[in-house]
Amino acid sequence: MFEMNKSVKPNNIILPSSWKTTRWSGGTTSELLILPVGSEFKKGDYDLRISIATVEIEESTFTPLPKVNRILTILDGEIELIHAGQHSVKLKQYEQDTFLGDWRTKSIGKVKDFNVMTKGCIAEVPVIHLTSDQSHTILTGDFLFVAEGNVSVKNQQITTNQSVFCQEKLEIKASEKSVIILVRLKK
Repeated sequence: MFEMNKSVKPNNIILPSSWKTTRWSGGTTSELLILPVGSEFKKGDYDLRISIATVEIEESTFTPLPKVNRILTILDGEIELIHAGQHSVKLKQYEQDTFLGDWRTKSIGKVKDFNVMTKGCIAEVPVIHLTSDQSHTILTGDFLFVAEGNVSVKNQQITTNQSVFCQEKLEIKASEKSVIILVRLKK
């Protein structure tokens, strides 16, 4: 669906050392993947952005992102999201909320979260809990993030905070209790 980002090689492990981390008024954001090639978050010219944010202040207001579909999954901590005129939700580890970037959103709580932002398409972001030796099939175009544990893909080990952008159908296998977060795009 998307052209591969030059800094991300197909099926190669994406390490935290390659993340692009920036500060914002309430913490940090680490960009794991942005597409198409050459896109910049600040310019808003992306179709897909996957990032991890830390919220270091108790209360924060989200930056408006018109025409952006968002899925936020909690990695650590607890948060309450208040979408003015829409809904409110309290989230704990591995729970998620889907909302529009156009909404006025406020958060209460300090967390580390996994963010998926899309334009012109919709993403599914399942959180998959695997037991030791359990397998799961990853499809072409899926983005796999290991939130906890250790999985093997084509004889490569992917551990906590590592990810891979799959350019072919792959079978992953957990070598211990693991939690993975998939990003699967739908047209």
